[in-house]
Amino acid sequence: MTDPLAPEGDTRVWYMDGYHNNRFVREYKSMHDFMTSDNFTSHRLPHPWSGTGQVVYNGSIYFNKFQSHVIIKFDFRTSSISKSRQLESAGFNNAYHYAWGGHSDIDLMVDEGGLWAVYATNQNAGNIVISKLNPNTLQIIKSWTTNHPKRSAGESFMICGTLYVTNGYSGGTKVYYAYSTNSSTYEYIDIGFQNKYSHISMLDYNPRDRALYAWNNGHQVLYNVTLFHVIRSEEL
Repeated sequence: MTDPLAPEGDTRVWYMDGYHNNRFVREYKSMHDFMTSDNFTSHRLPHPWSGTGQVVYNGSIYFNKFQSHVIIKFDFRTSSISKSRQLESAGFNNAYHYAWGGHSDIDLMVDEGGLWAVYATNQNAGNIVISKLNPNTLQIIKSWTTNHPKRSAGESFMICGTLYVTNGYSGGTKVYYAYSTNSSTYEYIDIGFQNKYSHISMLDYNPRDRALYAWNNGHQVLYNVTLFHVIRSEEL
């Protein structure tokens, strides 16, 4: 993963191995170093993480503490926790994971609008909840409840305030559900998604690169994203 708020010229890449009970993060100077060398700096987190939903944002890594619904903000510059907070009511420890499993209950992500958490709760019958988070305090700014069961989602990602959900993680995959937080509405869509290595276990959008980063059966895969504006008939 890369930092969408990194200053120009900062091309660092962070790599986290596995989806539970690990606490070491590798920092590479560039994507080229990540792909071609063992030249990296290792950061030891104070707690192990759960799932593959971590995100680097403005010099800090945000992650779900292993076997809990606690979100931690760890500052790479000071090598210390700058904030931690419970994500109230969020399922954890494989209660409401994505279809592939892997302790993927809580998925943190960043888009043009900031920091988000995607998870599920008992109160929403195991369906996906989207929460906008304050990146400094980790407090929930606003939440949206959807009608999509989290366990049947392959993976998901946010772009411009809309959550896009895939219909699976293996074989033929497509993006088939979208929930807009701007209008609090959802729709079923049909966007083909190349799943070359047949097992997607991480999918995140980076608004700086306008690209999706995916972990696909041991391979790091990037998908370029084209954004466009749909002009409605009433606007003409």
